[in-house]
Formats: sequence, structure tokens, C-alpha cells
Amino acid sequence: MSTRMHFSQQTLSLLFDAILVDDIVDQHIELPAYLPTNFSSEQLAECLNLCQQLWLEGVANTQLRCLIKKIIIHKNLNSEERLSYKYIRAKYKHMGFAFILYTASHKRPLLFEATSTLMGEAQDAFRNQVTSKTLSTGLLLNAITAWPFSQFTQQYVQNAKLDPQSFMQHFKNDGKRIPEFLASHSVTPAQFHALRKIISRHVSFFDTLRTLYPNEMYYKMSRFLSAINGMMGSMHDELVQKSLLKKIDYHKDKISIPNEIKELLGHLIFLYENNK
Repeated sequence: MSTRMHFSQQTLSLLFDAILVDDIVDQHIELPAYLPTNFSSEQLAECLNLCQQLWLEGVANTQLRCLIKKIIIHKNLNSEERLSYKYIRAKYKHMGFAFILYTASHKRPLLFEATSTLMGEAQDAFRNQVTSKTLSTGLLLNAITAWPFSQFTQQYVQNAKLDPQSFMQHFKNDGKRIPEFLASHSVTPAQFHALRKIISRHVSFFDTLRTLYPNEMYYKMSRFLSAINGMMGSMHDELVQKSLLKKIDYHKDKISIPNEIKELLGHLIFLYENNK
């Protein structure tokens, strides 16, 4: 493994536990007094290393391909298989956010992005019993997770490098984009999803950071972002379902962002714009 540090199984489990609740809304949430931004290069390197190790040790391509073949054959997965698939996808998503947050390119490698995106599309399809879409995404996944593509994907994760100089600028730029989405009275489902991805990236960062550096501020940031992420995720699931059933055009129709989500985003924007 090319990571500079190797973490215990307990640390990996703590991170994954945090990931599993990153869309759950707590009964009480609050932001810290100011936005934590004073991250050291060592902290950021450890965060990236932990994300790499979680994926490298937690995603077995043989298991994923077995699930993909069941998707192709049965156009569905049973409850136990769905849980295994969900866990693998969660680790793909977390590592995907790591590529965007920590590396100089601030994007996922093309093959990694294609795999992660198709996993999401396949999940949406079999959840909503759209068999044609389930089959087509399953076949594509089967192709791009085969050797040698699987080796390329692993190498991308192993070789991911931190760019500490651009991390903070990218992090702040993400925060500055949030008001742009709220400036309009309505957005497309695709724009709503783009906004949610900013929140998802930031909750993934604070999940990782609070795992390695337990701190009340990091915890508050994680749980506040999780609340927004969860609300937006539930709404997005409904939009995806309507899109798959041809009830809406995902890229053209307009929707309003609920006031409860707008209010939380407003608090978040204030914190980001007034960071010390």
C-alpha cells in the first residue's frame, strides 16, 4: 500500500460508522462558533491516507463483481445483498470525495468516477424496479470492473497525492458556491444534486477529521452537515424516482428548495462567509 500511515481496524471502523450516519438528521443540531479552517498538512495527509486505506482494505472487487452479476441476472438484489452493495458504494463515494478534496486535480479519475456513478444509477434502478435500466447499468459495471480496469482503479487510489496548498482554496470555493444555488427561486433536480454534492463532500471531510482528531467543533460541523445531507438526500431520492418513471425531466424541470433546507443552508453560508 502506498499510504504513508497505516491505521488500526478500530480507526477504520470508527470512520465507517461516521459515514453510515452522514445522512441521518439528529434531533438537535448546532454549528460551532466559527468555521474550523486551520488544518495542518499533516492532518490533511492523514485524512487522505485513511480514506485510501478504507477503500483499499474495504472494497473487494470480487465481491462487487459477484453482486453486479446478480444484478444482471435477477435485475435486483435481496436485502442482505443490497446492504453489502450499499457499504461498497459508500466507500467508493467517500474515496471519490477524497479525490476531489485533497488532490491537485480536485476531481475523480475518469474510470473511478464512471464506476461510482454507475453504481449509484444501478442502485436507483433496482430500487425503483426499472429492469431495463438495471440491466444496462449492470452490464456496463461488469465491463469496467473487470481486469485490467480493476487494476487501474486500484492504482488510482494507491497513487492519490495530497496538494495541501490548494485544499483550503477549493474548500472555501465550495462554500462560496452555495449562495448561487439559493439565489434563484427554483433549480433543476440536477442542480439540486450538485448542491447536495458540496454538502456531501464537506461532511465526508469532517467525518474523517473527527475520526482522527476527536473535537467538538469537528463533530458539530459533521452532524450539522449530515442533517442537510439527509434532508436533501431524501428529497433527491424522490426526484430520481420521478425521473426514472418519466414524471419529470431531471435536467430541465424546476423545483423549489424546501424552506427547512434553505434555513439550514443559510446558517451554513453565514458561518462560511464569516470564517476566521
